[in-house]
Amino acid sequence: MTTYKIDQGTNFGTWEDTTSRLLYDDAMPAMLNGINTAGNVLDYGGGNGLLKKYIPNSKTIDIDPTKKPDIVDDIKTYNPNCDLVVMRYLLHYLNDKEVTDLFTHLFCHEVKRILVIQFVNENLVDKKFNSINETKYFRNENQLCNLFSYWKIKQIKKLSYVVEKEFYLNRLNHPNPKTHEETLLSIELSKL
Repeated sequence: MTTYKIDQGTNFGTWEDTTSRLLYDDAMPAMLNGINTAGNVLDYGGGNGLLKKYIPNSKTIDIDPTKKPDIVDDIKTYNPNCDLVVMRYLLHYLNDKEVTDLFTHLFCHEVKRILVIQFVNENLVDKKFNSINETKYFRNENQLCNLFSYWKIKQIKKLSYVVEKEFYLNRLNHPNPKTHEETLLSIELSKL
């Protein structure tokens, strides 16, 4: 339940700092550009539904009831049948085995494509320094891309930016955060 309190329920991701606005709003048109979002779209770990602004037909699945997702369930065991699964800022909540198991699980179900929108860090020391009051699994691009199991990487888009201190003040109430560079990836995966 501690994670739910830190995640701030339906207020999650709505902070006014530059980094939050970039991640949850400003970068989305570029990250979704060229992605077919028609049909049945599941937003894994989508919590309070912020992605609906860009994919109105998406349904959120999250284990945190305080975010009021469309479906309260564990994405690691949920059996989907959909055209597209979107995982936005999700994979740092899972260790390597959990990520690999999740992608294997999705491969064995009626999922045609996956879109991973995830930040990665070459400087993992500064990222971990800023991650207080939580347990997260941060990765660089190679570490992340090596976890996709049987899925084929169809395309990758990248956006580099600086994470401002205010993000960690808002997100984690960090008393002395550091700014650092980060890269946002949009990775489209397919079975073929």
